[in-house]
Amino acid sequence: MLPLGALLLGLGLWAGCAADAETRVGETVVARVGEGVITLDDVAEAYAEVVVRAGAPGGAGALNEVVEGLVSRQLLIEEARADGIEQTAEYRAARDLAETKALVDLYTATTLGDELAVTDADLRETFVQMNTTYNARHLYARDHATAETLRARLLAGETFEALARETFADSALAASGGHLGAFGHDEMDPSFEAVAFRLPIGEVSEPVRTATGYSVIRVDARTTNPLLTEDAFATKIDQVRRYVRKRKRNDARFRLSRTVRDDLAPRFDEAAFDRLVAFATGVAPGLDAEALAQWRRTPLVRFDSDALAADAWTVADVEDRAATMTERQRAAVQDGASLRAFIEGLLVREELTARARGAGLDRDPRLARIVSDQMAEWTFEVAKRRLRLADDIPADSLRATIAAHPDLYRMPERVRAREILVRTRADADGLLARLRAGESFDALARAHSLRLGAATAGGDLGPVTRAQLGRMAEAVFAAAPGTVVGPTEVEGRYALIERGETLPSRPMTVAEAEPFAREALDVPFAQRRLVAAVARLRERFSIRVDRDALAPLLDAVSAARS
Repeated sequence: MLPLGALLLGLGLWAGCAADAETRVGETVVARVGEGVITLDDVAEAYAEVVVRAGAPGGAGALNEVVEGLVSRQLLIEEARADGIEQTAEYRAARDLAETKALVDLYTATTLGDELAVTDADLRETFVQMNTTYNARHLYARDHATAETLRARLLAGETFEALARETFADSALAASGGHLGAFGHDEMDPSFEAVAFRLPIGEVSEPVRTATGYSVIRVDARTTNPLLTEDAFATKIDQVRRYVRKRKRNDARFRLSRTVRDDLAPRFDEAAFDRLVAFATGVAPGLDAEALAQWRRTPLVRFDSDALAADAWTVADVEDRAATMTERQRAAVQDGASLRAFIEGLLVREELTARARGAGLDRDPRLARIVSDQMAEWTFEVAKRRLRLADDIPADSLRATIAAHPDLYRMPERVRAREILVRTRADADGLLARLRAGESFDALARAHSLRLGAATAGGDLGPVTRAQLGRMAEAVFAAAPGTVVGPTEVEGRYALIERGETLPSRPMTVAEAEPFAREALDVPFAQRRLVAAVARLRERFSIRVDRDALAPLLDAVSAARS
């Protein structure tokens, strides 16, 4: 039995699945909540996700719980709409972004329709994958060339253990030779998992492109449930089909984006780009109004496109389009490499949108439905977030949790540290020589470090833990105070760390422990708030559920379990 609060918190993982580019199969209305409707296809999609991805037991009981979860979700959406969310600037911006995404999805489905077909072989292979576990290790690289070099070194006899210490900032992966432990279906990047499924045991893979970079993989063990049967496959086939469709769409979007990026062939003005990185990292000083206006007119990137009106973007063009992206997407920009990838992503999005409009897809009747579904999901997420912020966790609950678990609320051993992060090993070696000659670490960090905020903080990281230092931890903690450690490669950049005083482990103060206690209590308290909100909204909005409309799905579920 899934508690309502847990269902509601998880609904964002699978509700609104119909917001894809394919036409919805059924329009049978199962429930009316206020002015909103829940269709049989909504229920079928959500049920498939609960059974396949969340691992919940199937059956009529689970189906009824899914319906109740969707009703509760719709209640939160109806309240937000009644309170005027659709008239806000935040909603309008989100809707523009949803329309762009929908156009891109429609264009992907139209362009790559043949690649999205689901075959019996696809279903059977995915079913086996869903019942397979792996034990593997990998090395990570930001780019293909570095990944190729790592693979060549492995084939030449170097070990994962040695190379992982060079590769990973994550101390656990660095210390374990990139060992991932046991993992199952849908726990890793889809491309990573697909290679792990086919790679012969003990062999080293070619570089695998993932969402965050490249991996070189070795599978040490792979186990598949030996008792899989045709009957077991038949009971899951509808859920597996939905999963395969979604995966194929995601894979197709990724491939199309890479192809379009290559078609655009973006060419950056490197001087302007380096200056933009300097502003983004705080190295460059601010500009007055006149200089800022001139800077925004600076050409930044040129590209090849028949769909777009221009063949170049200025700094202003990039900044204005970046403002339309989500906060999470903008926060991913941490350095020059991620900024370049971010701008290329903006270009690809603009190109695909223009191609979609050129193909007349902005007049496709599916577009309004897709955008409506996506905005319902956005509204639900905003409603949940507001509930989380509306009622704080009581102070006495926080203090009781801290007092009950003193071992959890200890400050680990830390050292004070300062850092200079630069682009190349030669830059780092040059700065190290200047430090040894007596120049100020603070001054050099302000002038040269790429780390955000270094220009104002002089590279001061404050007290840092072993976990925060990653693979530099052992060297830094072992060094004497005042020692400069490095240069050490950190995700394609080179770091120098000045070691300061040691701060021994101690119990946290209440103020220090409260954020961690709040995080521990957030989910159970959020569940209670959601349940209370739904109970209140049941009195505010009408709810009509047609259980007879569920009959086709109930029959299919019963047949699958018989």
